[in-house]
Amino acid sequence: MSDHPVPEPVAAHTAAGPAPSEPPRPIVLVAHGSPDPRSPEAVRAIARAAGADAGFLEFNDPHPVEVLRGIADTGVPAAVALPLLLTDAYHSRTDLPEVARRVQEARPGLAVALARPVGDLSLAAALVRDLPYGIDGLVVCAAGTRVDEGRAHVAAVAEEAGRLLGVPAGPGFASGPGPKAGETVARLRDGGAQRVAAVCYFIAPGILCDTALASAREAGVVHTGEPLGAAPELLDLIAKRAAEA
Repeated sequence: MSDHPVPEPVAAHTAAGPAPSEPPRPIVLVAHGSPDPRSPEAVRAIARAAGADAGFLEFNDPHPVEVLRGIADTGVPAAVALPLLLTDAYHSRTDLPEVARRVQEARPGLAVALARPVGDLSLAAALVRDLPYGIDGLVVCAAGTRVDEGRAHVAAVAEEAGRLLGVPAGPGFASGPGPKAGETVARLRDGGAQRVAAVCYFIAPGILCDTALASAREAGVVHTGEPLGAAPELLDLIAKRAAEA
């Protein structure tokens, strides 16, 4: 989540990033991974658009440790591991520091800076960009997390998306605590909304995204959006987070 820092990385780095005279640090986008083949395909497309490499914690190859070891073997002295995640939860707080630790042990000459997750209110603009005319309610579908701050972040993105569109909005989660997408749609309809849309606060398609959208469809939404993919706002955030790391 954009307002909560991830734990400090194992390798020392400066908050301002490299000095202007130094070459750009390679960026490794660290994604969770998915058994759904659409998901890694979308992540790799984002990485290409961002000029970065991609690594996956589970299900898909290569693992980010493998990617970073390969970067170290080219003689590069520093790299950025950037979580391609929208909330600051378990994977950014636990898995990412473990990646840095393992790389430091295997390749002590490589300084690995850990960036923050890419979740940010600016992504609300991407969520509402292609909505059809006449939408009067909005559910922002998300994966779900047991971390309170993560759910609060999704709720804040939903509020911002509703503000941009000028309609009531709320979050809907595929798993964990918090309202399911269909429950939020029902609440919006009870409040008078007749044309509710569901948008996807997901990086890439996958099982949880499909689950949230199915819940929204069952509740009667008139439109469903697509995951963020290589949205310009997301690419901007990748560059920003990498520069800050």
